[in-house]
Amino acid sequence: MELIRIEPIGIQTIFPYVVKYLEKPLDRTSGENSLNDIYSYLINGQQQLWVLIKKDVGIIGACTTQFVDYPQFRIMSIPLVGTESHTIKEWFEYTMNDNSPLMQWAKENNAKYVEGYVREGWVKFTEKYNFKKYHTTIKKEL
Repeated sequence: MELIRIEPIGIQTIFPYVVKYLEKPLDRTSGENSLNDIYSYLINGQQQLWVLIKKDVGIIGACTTQFVDYPQFRIMSIPLVGTESHTIKEWFEYTMNDNSPLMQWAKENNAKYVEGYVREGWVKFTEKYNFKKYHTTIKKEL
């Protein structure tokens, strides 16, 4: 497998191939971002697009990352992750280990932490890579 970070110049070309992976997690949000918003973030370099390719299969997933600077440290956030059905374990095994291109990117950019938003069922896959569940988000529409 290979995890590739797509430069902003390549977003227009690859985006049609990853839309289905980004729509999955977007459909589970409150609508704060649209697919067009994500496209703009990627083109403008505010977020990065990562694509996981499996040999002889093709693209099996995609995610977006962004850096968030706090007064005390920087984090790399993974706001969207989408994969082919039943491949999330493979996704975590390849992308979340300390030597993955994703984790190396975070280190190269001086991130102290990596954080992501996952469904409850995904938590079991994250523990192996030393992720800790540290809060639950609730939301109320007004």
